[in-house]
Amino acid sequence: MRILTLALMLALAAPARAADDPLDAAMKLLEKRRYEQATRSLEDALPRLDAQNRARAQLVLGTVYLRNADLHQALARTAAAAELDYLDKLIRTGVEGRSRYARLYLAEALLAHGDFREAARYFEQVRADTGVDADHRAIAGIGLDSARFAQRSSSSAPGFWPGSGGTAEVALARAAAQGRARANPPAIDAKSLKKIADAGDRKTLSSRGRRYLIEIYLAAGAPEQALAAARSADWAAASYVETFKAAKGTAKRISFYDSALLADLAQLYRELARLRLTQAAADARMKPSAEYYLAEALNDLGANDEAASSVQAFLARADAPPQFRERARARAALIAFRQGRAAEAEKAWTALAESSSSSEVLADIVLGCAEAGAPCAKALARAGQVAEAGDGRRNQRLNYALGSYQLRKKDYARAISYMETGRDKSNKNKIEANDPEMLACLAEAYYRTKQFSEGLEIFFEMSQEFSAVRQIQEALQGVYSMEQRSAGDVRIL
Repeated sequence: MRILTLALMLALAAPARAADDPLDAAMKLLEKRRYEQATRSLEDALPRLDAQNRARAQLVLGTVYLRNADLHQALARTAAAAELDYLDKLIRTGVEGRSRYARLYLAEALLAHGDFREAARYFEQVRADTGVDADHRAIAGIGLDSARFAQRSSSSAPGFWPGSGGTAEVALARAAAQGRARANPPAIDAKSLKKIADAGDRKTLSSRGRRYLIEIYLAAGAPEQALAAARSADWAAASYVETFKAAKGTAKRISFYDSALLADLAQLYRELARLRLTQAAADARMKPSAEYYLAEALNDLGANDEAASSVQAFLARADAPPQFRERARARAALIAFRQGRAAEAEKAWTALAESSSSSEVLADIVLGCAEAGAPCAKALARAGQVAEAGDGRRNQRLNYALGSYQLRKKDYARAISYMETGRDKSNKNKIEANDPEMLACLAEAYYRTKQFSEGLEIFFEMSQEFSAVRQIQEALQGVYSMEQRSAGDVRIL
């Protein structure tokens, strides 16, 4: 397990700690996969720690943020499937077709997932609908410019995101859009972005407005301020609730959520992981461990050259434990693939799979192949043999990796089979007993095969710790209701 990996690496350098030590308390929360609680407790304790314990805390924080980022990225993939289906059904079927706001949220979901042409079409419809309130029409206009900018439409190139002022939420929407496009003209500097984010009264901001703050602060290179904005939000709350009369006179309420939220949180946690691991690496005792995890953080952020330097620095250490050295080589192969050296990467994964008997190493190889979209036939065959020969529960991470690979290949039956094999049968939806990232992927496979109740059971349990899961529950329940031709409300009661 990755949690025990971190605990072992820390034990190599850490003296005995008191039972009430905040690092000890955070490690116990980490073992239970209480990522949000673990990071909150350590971030709050950080200013009070001495230099040695602060470096250890930064290492732990960086690692927990990595796991939380991976989880939220998996949740974002599930949300993409369910929310696009749900919003499309709201527009096209029954009484819900009267919704004026479903088109806006569908447009934003399409924008978040790269379908810029369709997003622009729906944004245009919302912007032209006088029955939609002024703020949401303004937000639709900003979204339309974002979609056109993504397509590099020459007809509108000179005037993206025009105007100024408006309500606080509209101003933040405009700044967030400009921040996302900072790498290209028209640019806005980090100081100006931060000034906009700092200016508003946050007491009255909706969850949508707080999400914009996260995007703006990340674009401005201020992840700690983005974390403060995330902490102040109730991510279980809807972005907007539309109420209207149904045909028979009963009141109907539809809750809408921001499709980009989960990906934004994943990006936030990755940036925080980079920050804390970089800080930990400044301490000589923590540097080897920090380099090991920093390679992962940098690779996930697309900083592949920096990630390659970090993983090579770790591999150059003569005292690196053999298992960690093998796992670092698996990471180095993924970095090579992302740098355009696909053949080299597959050759490295194959050689490593043939020489290693560790299920953890094999899991890293399979997950790397899944991330890269690489066939990895020989490595997959070897990993499958080890998984089938071993105990499913003890090889949970390997079974999750194989299931994740099949999920991305859209072989949902095999994905479910692998992940159910790895799941703790007596605590099947408990995050203390199962990797929550595996549960999120299993729930997506259940959704794809229309096993709605099974997916909802997983998300209900996960929502106790991760409040943003509520938006997936709403979408899944909505699709379930319409698939079953239910006459009930689409809300979860």
